[in-house]
Amino acid sequence: MIRREGFIAAAITLLLLSILTVSAEAQDPAETGPVIGVFDSRCVAVAYYQSEEFMTKINQQKADYETALQEGDSVLAEELAILGPQMQQLAHERVFSTGDIDEIISMISSELPGIAEEAGVDIIVNSWDIIYKDETVQFVDVTDLMVKLFNPTEEALETIEEIKVTPPVPMELLTEHD
Repeated sequence: MIRREGFIAAAITLLLLSILTVSAEAQDPAETGPVIGVFDSRCVAVAYYQSEEFMTKINQQKADYETALQEGDSVLAEELAILGPQMQQLAHERVFSTGDIDEIISMISSELPGIAEEAGVDIIVNSWDIIYKDETVQFVDVTDLMVKLFNPTEEALETIEEIKVTPPVPMELLTEHD
């Protein structure tokens, strides 16, 4: 009887140790590495620039320009006239290259925890900011989840798909020279 009880106790102990070992290995972040959500900033920029929100902003600036001209406010009209080309240059840097989109990200920042949870990631970073990665790091593309926040049209989604497979233009080729 002692032998049988001893055998059963030893078997249960070994079973528990193997379960604990497997669980510890599966949860050890040092072995699996973090799960990082990455996004293509160009795609997020396209989604924003083709959104109703951005179109409303542009239409308001055009209306403000017309009002300034009608009211004889040449200073404001000049400022608004300069703003248009500056915004166009910035849009080109963001859509065709890797220009900073922090301003756009700030518009959706409250939604990012939900995206991280949905995608199962620990952190979200711009894919262009990664200069080195350890082989244990796991990446999950969250671009489409971020793009969806701007309610893109079919046309915008087609443009985004084209951008995904196109390398970015070097920034120095997009920068205006005086």
